[in-house]
Amino acid sequence: MNSLTSIQCSVLPHDAIKLKDCSKTPVEVARSWPKNEPLVALIAGNGTGRWSRWSIISPATGKRLTVKCKEDLELFRENLESIKHTSLIPGWIGYLGYELGGCFESEASGSKNKNSIWPLADFIWCDKCLVHDAEDNSWWSVGGIELPEFQDERSVMHCSELLDEDGDVQFKNSVSSAKLYIHEGDIFQANITRRFSAKVSGDVRNTSLDALEAPGGWFGAWIEFIDQDQRSILSLSPELFLQFDGVTREVISRPMKGTRPIADSPETLMNSVKDAAELHMIIDLMRNDLGRVCEYGSMKVSESRAIEQHPTVWQCIGEVQGKLRDETTNYNLLAATFPAGSITGAPKIRAMQIIDELEATSRGPYCGSIGIIGGSILLNVAIRTATFHGSGTPCEFQGSLAYGTGCGIVADSVVSEECEESHVKTEVLRSSPIFHR
Repeated sequence: MNSLTSIQCSVLPHDAIKLKDCSKTPVEVARSWPKNEPLVALIAGNGTGRWSRWSIISPATGKRLTVKCKEDLELFRENLESIKHTSLIPGWIGYLGYELGGCFESEASGSKNKNSIWPLADFIWCDKCLVHDAEDNSWWSVGGIELPEFQDERSVMHCSELLDEDGDVQFKNSVSSAKLYIHEGDIFQANITRRFSAKVSGDVRNTSLDALEAPGGWFGAWIEFIDQDQRSILSLSPELFLQFDGVTREVISRPMKGTRPIADSPETLMNSVKDAAELHMIIDLMRNDLGRVCEYGSMKVSESRAIEQHPTVWQCIGEVQGKLRDETTNYNLLAATFPAGSITGAPKIRAMQIIDELEATSRGPYCGSIGIIGGSILLNVAIRTATFHGSGTPCEFQGSLAYGTGCGIVADSVVSEECEESHVKTEVLRSSPIFHR
């Protein structure tokens, strides 16, 4: 029998088997996956042990749970609330698209018809998983799955230049319009985004896994959805949306606001009054959202403002936590908090209405959330996230890549500086193996 610690019990089921004699990294195991079998891989990046401990690799062949419209929410709720165990695994691995927030908050739903190839949410049931614990470099098997035979057969991927779809002028106009709404008193802050795209062919699976190793984000992911077409998501996100412990019922969110290029001094970011105000507003928003479903008196801001180093940038983060009420389900938690305040603005509903007005295209998985929902929950904020859509297989792909960036706009935002920041945020992708093979 395996003797699991209390922390492991919030992730692993009691029948998880510890594997012996495997020193491979999560990316090396994912690279060894059979080419003809779809893959999901949640890959923890090179952060601290607390935030980059667990990686989960699984075949993407389980039952699907897809939300295409608001009417599908009831089935989504039933599937989440039918989970009776408290561990993270088994669980649903996939994404919540940004536009799903309009189903949870009907007043925020857009009036525009923004066609998207991406469902509002898409998840795969994963009850056969390989789990890596970075704390002691151990591997665990859930559901009797075995490690694949090690191999490294990477092919070339070609990617065209990353181009912005609407141009700087359109983005600057949107930022200026958001500032007008702020000065008129509609909102305090709005996160305005733009989209870049490129043509892609070749081995997107292994190139994306290289990006996750390079290093990727603290909450990285590679997920393949195989339908009539081929859709995949690569996330290099450093931001935690929700961590829910099904055993203790503790919930943590770590909103991130304020960015500077890594070449700048971190003190420049820490001394910015504008960036501090931006983060404090979102911390207050997340505290309010979590407070809707947490025990009275349990809410606290455990970190008001700290700086972290991530690939290509400095980021400021806060941390909010509480204890979920006993009668509250994992679905209730999502409905009360999604989408994350850091990619909407404050107040949230009015900010979402303005985003819908100013942004011409749907965000899809970008600015949504990616991760796993089981008896416990681990979800990122889907920033630094690329989506792939096309034909073929993940190892022989032909199609396109889309990548979004966004900026938090406040009253004293400088339009030209926000535009520059939106370009700076593409560097994590431009400097990755996606563009350097």
